[in-house]
Parts: sequence; C-alpha cells; structure tokens
Amino acid sequence: MAISNADFKNIELNSDTQNLCSPDVSIKSDFIGVAINVPTDVEFDEAEPAEDGSFTVIPICGYYQLSLVELSKNSVIQLFAMNVETEQVYRGELIEEDAGTEEPMPFDEPELLPQDLEGQLLSAYFNPNLTHYVDLPVEEATYKILVQIGQVKSNIVELKVHRK
Repeated sequence: MAISNADFKNIELNSDTQNLCSPDVSIKSDFIGVAINVPTDVEFDEAEPAEDGSFTVIPICGYYQLSLVELSKNSVIQLFAMNVETEQVYRGELIEEDAGTEEPMPFDEPELLPQDLEGQLLSAYFNPNLTHYVDLPVEEATYKILVQIGQVKSNIVELKVHRK
C-alpha cells in the first residue's frame, strides 16, 4: 500500500512507535541499518506555525536496527537536509528533552565491555519533526533528507516545502 502525504499528518511526532508511514523492512529479515520515509510535499503558512513553534511540520518516520557494539561507539542521531538548488546543508541532532533528574543507581554495576555487546542488536522506530531539530530557513525549497546514526547512513529521500 502506497503512503500518501496525508498519512503523515496523522502520526504521533517524537514517538518511538511504528505507524503507517514507518519504513517497511520486513522483506529483509536480516536488515541492519537506518531507513526513513518523509512526505513528498509539505506546506507552510508563516501565520500558522506548528505546535512546537517550528514554521511547519516535516515528519521523518524512521527505523533503525544496529549492532550494540556500533551504537556504543557513537549513538548520536543526526538529521541532515540539503537544499537541492543551493546545495546548502542543514544539520541537527535528535536529542531527547527530558526534564527528569539523573538519580544515581542504588548499586554499582560493572561497566559493559565490547565483548558483552557482541552479537546483540538494537532496533527502534523514531518520528521527529525535522524542523524542530534542524534550523531550516522559512522558504520554499526542495531538500534531500538523510539520517545518520554513528557511521551508518539512511536512504536519501526528497521533499518539497512550499507556501500554502
């Protein structure tokens, strides 16, 4: 079933849940990597910003399955948008905003060693609003979108942003 631009308006942003717009990696049972989907067209109206204060909502529906050994080296999720016309690259990091406090563990745990993580995978869905994490200019443009976790890059998808 094909995903429509309208389907992206119904996803829960900043969730880690699978949804209709999530990439389908079920055909590759041994999938290792990052996969993303975005709408092909997004509209904005400067007089009507998104709920989070961004000028518009550009949902990235993503999924990753990576080795814990690789993630232990670098687990930063970076979001990239390149303006196709100007080749200007905009970048941001997907950082969880948690108002909680860091409580110390009630007991000491030994540090995990790389060999403790060998053969283990971590998989997760993610659904950020690109414009919340990447400072895109408020203008019409076509972008190529990419997500990178550590050294692993996603597929590249194209998106047009235009005024209502």
